[in-house]
Amino acid sequence: MTEPEPDEPVRDTSAEDEIGWTGGVMRVLRRATRLVEVNVLVLLGTLAGGIVLGAWPAVRAASAVLLDGDPAGSPWRPFWRGWRDGWRRTNLLGAPVTFAAVVLWLDALVLAQLDGAVRAALQVGLVLVGTWTAVVLAYWPRVVLRYDRSALDTWRFLLLAPALGPGTAVGALVVLAVCGLVSYVLPLAGLLAGISVPLWLTGWMVDERLNRIDQTTVLADGDTDDSADL
Repeated sequence: MTEPEPDEPVRDTSAEDEIGWTGGVMRVLRRATRLVEVNVLVLLGTLAGGIVLGAWPAVRAASAVLLDGDPAGSPWRPFWRGWRDGWRRTNLLGAPVTFAAVVLWLDALVLAQLDGAVRAALQVGLVLVGTWTAVVLAYWPRVVLRYDRSALDTWRFLLLAPALGPGTAVGALVVLAVCGLVSYVLPLAGLLAGISVPLWLTGWMVDERLNRIDQTTVLADGDTDDSADL
């Protein structure tokens, strides 16, 4: 008579499940804390440059920390290092956006004094230009960080970017609209992460688009070299 084989021991995975669950929570909390820290750093960096000369280096450095930095490390030192690096070039490339923002603000003031068909026509134009500028602004930090081109080449690409990637443009506008609405309804959320969250989300989408453009360019250059060899 053969003895029955003993049942295989049941592996207790409750501890691993708990570690996995708590680990996921800790990652979410770490990401949320990082977003708040970067938001504070953007404000401090803007003030450090007297607002006008500090805003664009702060935005560029924040984008680098959020998307290129070590998620587990402190963002403070990388931010200030990025804020100092290329300070003059960053402000040069950010000056057209500042100028466009001032023009749009002045146009809005003039528009408020008008009425009738003239106001309607100008309002449509203002909305279109403002929308295009918002998409360019979403592209700006990632393009400035990724490419070391002249100001003319950089801005030629930035101005064409919304038309070259309409899907990315729509996604960026949705993110900006949702973040703006949340900040309006919940001012505390806007105060804590009203800059870092849209900067992170739109930067991720823009990076995906730029990766595809770079890959296409590399493939095209490779085909050209092969043809030349032939």
